[in-house]
Amino acid sequence: MKAEDHRKVAQWHLKQADLHESVDGYSCGCPPDTQSKKIIEIVDSGVIEEEKTCALG
Repeated sequence: MKAEDHRKVAQWHLKQADLHESVDGYSCGCPPDTQSKKIIEIVDSGVIEEEKTCALG
């Protein structure tokens, strides 16, 4: 993806997070898939590195 595409996806996810926190009972319906779980683990570890590919496996 291009940088602008990553930013668009991030903007969408940030909006969903805001809604989860501010709207009682809000659910975006996004199940945590394997890629999302891996990203969460990476962010939680504090080690975010440059990726040459989008293969998080």
